[in-house]
Amino acid sequence: MVGASTVNVGLLTDLHYDGSAAALNRLYGAVATLNAGGAKTLVVMGDLVNGNSEHHAKRLLREVSALCDAFKGTTYFMHGNHDLDHLTKAEFYNTLGCAGNASRFDFEAGGYRFICIDCNFTPEGEAYGIGNFEWERCAVPAEELDWLRGRMAASLNPVIILSHQRIDQPSRFSVQNVDEVRKTLSLAEKVTAVVQGHNHVDDLVRLDQTSYYTLSAHVDDAGPAMLELTPKGVRLIRDFQPPEKE
Repeated sequence: MVGASTVNVGLLTDLHYDGSAAALNRLYGAVATLNAGGAKTLVVMGDLVNGNSEHHAKRLLREVSALCDAFKGTTYFMHGNHDLDHLTKAEFYNTLGCAGNASRFDFEAGGYRFICIDCNFTPEGEAYGIGNFEWERCAVPAEELDWLRGRMAASLNPVIILSHQRIDQPSRFSVQNVDEVRKTLSLAEKVTAVVQGHNHVDDLVRLDQTSYYTLSAHVDDAGPAMLELTPKGVRLIRDFQPPEKE
């Protein structure tokens, strides 16, 4: 039973929105579901669109933004690798009406500090943009790891990390410096949970006293996920459905 002190945060990942009626209806339904479930915050965790050109990608992003405008709370957008096939990171945020937004950011919700990291860099530290990358070669650069350490150290609350790519264990869907990233999180001793996408599977790995949740893809008909935040802990509900009204 959701208590009065519960704060709900909705999560969507890997929309791969293509402008079709099916994609529009799927996203419209997900936003309506999160509204009905009382979510106060929505984070869209990357791979919003499947564009085939700069113009096409921007048009699709504007449609996604318009659909997400129906969400009654605060919406945050993270980019994935697909979003940068034809755009820079700045163009991604500009098109969504979020000009000047940083590709890494943090916010407070329900007594937790959410830190959204950007793994869309080559192992050499070059930012992804306009297809200058191979999606299997990604990493969190040293400068961002320093930023991450600082944000975790400054937090008086437990931390939840959101990442498009996997940062739990080596795989073709993970950052190449996964061991360094995980060690950074472990040493902070504040990270309650990590939520990640990109892999299009549901998965749960428990490492270093931290739960690493991988969410399946919205494009594959996965429903929105809901994080229920309470003073006692965090509960992740996959394929969330609001309770029926009596």
